[in-house]
Amino acid sequence: MNNQIGTVGIIIPMYNAHSTVLRAVQSVLDQTWTDWRIYLINDKSTDDSLALVQEHCRDPRITLLNNEVNLGAAETRNVGLRAAKEEFIAFLDSDDEWQRDKLMLQVQALAAGDDLVISHYGYNSRTKSYSVTYNKPWLMKDSFVKKQFRICFSSVCYRRPARSIYFQKKGHEDFLFLYELFEQYRQARVINKELVVYYELGDSLSRNKNKAAKWHLDLLRFIYKNNPLKVYYYYVWYMVNGVLFALKHR
Repeated sequence: MNNQIGTVGIIIPMYNAHSTVLRAVQSVLDQTWTDWRIYLINDKSTDDSLALVQEHCRDPRITLLNNEVNLGAAETRNVGLRAAKEEFIAFLDSDDEWQRDKLMLQVQALAAGDDLVISHYGYNSRTKSYSVTYNKPWLMKDSFVKKQFRICFSSVCYRRPARSIYFQKKGHEDFLFLYELFEQYRQARVINKELVVYYELGDSLSRNKNKAAKWHLDLLRFIYKNNPLKVYYYYVWYMVNGVLFALKHR
């Protein structure tokens, strides 16, 4: 495919990712779309992740950044966003991996005029694995807020909007970042192929259901400050779709 959009900047935050980060980077090196630049940001890891990537990640398309203090995932992604000059951005968590055609298919969608592109993905934990899919070609903003499809952040690829968007340090900052993208673009193109493998770590904060529910309620209050009816309308949808998701994949 001819390069119609230019280089894709890929943001990979890393914290104590010795066992997974090389797998994540290799999944980018294996992409059929080769016009990319990785911004790999070490968030003051206390293991040997930094030494590992310094030794093995020598491709000239990889830029290694090193936080002087631990900033957390949200601000570490912002470090990458500020360093990246590319118009098109993708995210990859250091414990996830991409399928070979992930960028190629998303670049095709961007070149055709889409602004925000996501995909189906595979979920893997120590106890089970399954595919997370959506049966429509577009995810609209309202359906996103209702959590009718749980977006894997490592599947996100987008055109930078005119008004820059950065992460805010809140619980569920991924959701808030995506909400702001949906505010600008109204919809996301869904590639109906499993292009990402998402790995659930045993100590993931998202596994704490009570904490996640509180974070989400607080976030809806932040988004819909002057409309408590919307807050509870979307919170009910969040709870209902959470139950349906759990029943489907139990």
